[in-house]
Amino acid sequence: MSTDAKWVVGTGAAVLLSVVGSAVAVIAVMATLVGDVRADLRVMDARLRAVEVAIAGMDGRLRAVEVAFGKVDQRLATLERLHLPTPGDGD
Repeated sequence: MSTDAKWVVGTGAAVLLSVVGSAVAVIAVMATLVGDVRADLRVMDARLRAVEVAIAGMDGRLRAVEVAFGKVDQRLATLERLHLPTPGDGD
C-alpha cells in the first residue's frame, strides 16, 4: 500500500471515529437532558397533586361557610319578620 493510500485510510478512519465519538457524546447529553426533564415533570406532578388536595380542602371549608351564612340569613329573615313593621301597619 502506498503512502498516499495509507494517509487516506488513516484520515478516513480518524474522521469516522471523530463523527462516531461526537454522536455518542451528543446521545449521552440528550439522554441526560431527557432524564432531567422527566425528573422535573415528576416534581411538578407531585406539586400539582398537593395543590389539588389543598383545593379540595378549601372546597369543603367554603361549603361549611356557605351553610353557616345560610343559617344566618334564615335567622335574619325571621328577626326582620318579627321586629320590623309591615308596610301598611304604620298608618
